[in-house]
Amino acid sequence: MTPTRTIQSFIDAKKENLTPSEEVWNSLKGYRKWNEPELIGLRNASGYYPDIYFESGMDETISKLLAKFQERVVPHKF
Repeated sequence: MTPTRTIQSFIDAKKENLTPSEEVWNSLKGYRKWNEPELIGLRNASGYYPDIYFESGMDETISKLLAKFQERVVPHKF
């Protein structure tokens, strides 16, 4: 399951007052391998559904991962 589909499936389940599937939870557990846009989407989803953060310190971990992406950005001059 793709990270984007994982987040969307979680949101859809919560909107319908259902428990997210085991597949969604298993995919969420691999968030450390996700790319920057998916991590931003995960952080945005947590604003509406805070229980998407299933482990303590998850927000700090996401912040560190996003900071690593920012380190890769090379400033340039035109």
